[in-house]
Amino acid sequence: MSNEATARANESSALEELIGLPLRGDNPYIRDWKDNGGKVFGYVCSYVPEELLHAQCPEILPIRMGATGCESTEDADVCLHKFICSFTRCLLQLGIAGEYEFLDGMVMTDACDQMRRTYEYWRDETSVDFLTMVTVPHSVEGDERFEWYLEENRRLMESISERFGSRASEASLREAITVYNRYRGLMLRLYALRAEPAPKLTGAEAMRIVRAGFNMPKKAFNERLEEAIAELSERPGISDARARIMIGGSYMDDTFLIDIIESTGAVVVTDNLCSGRRYLEPMVAEDGDPLEAIARRYFHHTACPRMVGQFDNRVEFTKRVAAEANVDGVIFQRLPFCDNHAVENVMEGRELEKTGMATLNLETEYPATDEGRIKTRVQAFLEKIGK
Repeated sequence: MSNEATARANESSALEELIGLPLRGDNPYIRDWKDNGGKVFGYVCSYVPEELLHAQCPEILPIRMGATGCESTEDADVCLHKFICSFTRCLLQLGIAGEYEFLDGMVMTDACDQMRRTYEYWRDETSVDFLTMVTVPHSVEGDERFEWYLEENRRLMESISERFGSRASEASLREAITVYNRYRGLMLRLYALRAEPAPKLTGAEAMRIVRAGFNMPKKAFNERLEEAIAELSERPGISDARARIMIGGSYMDDTFLIDIIESTGAVVVTDNLCSGRRYLEPMVAEDGDPLEAIARRYFHHTACPRMVGQFDNRVEFTKRVAAEANVDGVIFQRLPFCDNHAVENVMEGRELEKTGMATLNLETEYPATDEGRIKTRVQAFLEKIGK
């Protein structure tokens, strides 16, 4: 751990540090990494294999890019029409404004049409020097599709090696698998604390911890998270929650919706977000060829509605996680013009309601600008389910 990060850790408990970790260029871990000559890569999708970046020699720090704190898309709107998802516009706005100037590289995917469309604008309108894209098949059926994705992983490694002179070895890939599997295991322990009859933390606290995990070196995060879990285990828990809510739908990295829900007396005890619970499964196999094992884990991570033929699996995942946390209702949110979730949220909601589970579909902007409307909808939903 660096001097600045060590000083911060000494000033606060692990839990306080993870919940309050600053964003982007104000993040002491990112600053220290850069000050010590390290490379930082941003990525924007859960189909980007972080382990391949971590395993580079010298090691690269991968961070999942978010747009928390963006208040206007004035510059991005010149490039992207307002019929484009507001998250992609907010992210581009931060790029144009220089909020991501510290990045040495950026890895995007073609996971959705709107993110794919922003690729050229990030290339042309921002200062990111190295920008590449990993293409992902829309189906996991057939060996040829896996070979396609595996080749994309190889190409990513080769392009980084050619540009920066780094290279991942078999040993470094295995070490990355161990580190990231430990991260996933610890995060599942954190989710278990949320699912207890008296949850040990709020949904807003949990999301801030999740966000910290995307913006710290994983080894350091694992150490701090283990300490934070020990702290949380000593808490008395939340015993007076009005209702236990699960949240799902479009990408989220900001607590604005969770804050609104929890302001009503409910507590968000779990989620099925790509930036949350569904990002944690499955683990990477620790035997066999490490590159292939990493690729298989991400390739078969079919929780995104972009993946055709996997709807039944996604519904079963949502049911399982909801049951684990004993939720009273599920709130699905989607960003305007997010076509995948516009359809998926409704379909999942219908399947859940067949089992007696109450659901609510919300449309929210990024960032949220209609707190009153959302709070009214949430309160009506809680009253509807008798909470």
